[in-house]
Amino acid sequence: MKVLVVCARRYNGHELWTALGVMQEAGIEFEVISSSTLIADEITAVPNRIERTLDEVTTLDGFDGLMIVSGNMGDTEAYWTDPRVQSLVKQAEGYPVAAICCSVPTIRILAEGKRVSYYPLIRSRELLVRAGALPQTVSISVDGLLVTAEHQMATQTWAEMYVKVLNGEEADPHLIDSGYTPKGKSERRLHPRLERLRGVELHPKNKKAMEEYYGDDYDK
Repeated sequence: MKVLVVCARRYNGHELWTALGVMQEAGIEFEVISSSTLIADEITAVPNRIERTLDEVTTLDGFDGLMIVSGNMGDTEAYWTDPRVQSLVKQAEGYPVAAICCSVPTIRILAEGKRVSYYPLIRSRELLVRAGALPQTVSISVDGLLVTAEHQMATQTWAEMYVKVLNGEEADPHLIDSGYTPKGKSERRLHPRLERLRGVELHPKNKKAMEEYYGDDYDK
């Protein structure tokens, strides 16, 4: 059994390595692809080299499932509409599919009438609802062949549930909605000292280093 893992170019390291570790332990093979063969952890900037990109892997032939991993917000949101990624998602109908955090809207075309957990951004919810999905307030949802999670802290269980779905086993994280509704508060007022720090710009040397690493995506 083999899973195609699509990750952001600047990926969430906890999500990616935890999910790969769970699948490896279960004896499931995988291939990681992205928009570039050079990818990096979004926090540590430690680079990794992968073999193929989204331009080279255009079908799910030879794969038994699809997993989408998030990361840098700009990179992750790009996959919501990227024609290469969306083509793979369309082909994944009838396959076990997993998505986590801000990557969940990427698989919305498969989520009509299905329960999904997602990182609660308004724009994410709007896309999911428009696609006919049923957004949940629990951190992990399993609905048929679709396994979704709200955030990186749920990665271990999310990946374990996905492995169960791949193996045709019952997958239920046994989560119960607490029913808690945030009341909301007025904007928090920071200490004057912190307010001053908000307006401090990066030192030119640091700013130049960030621009060199992130290129055109620095301000995104």
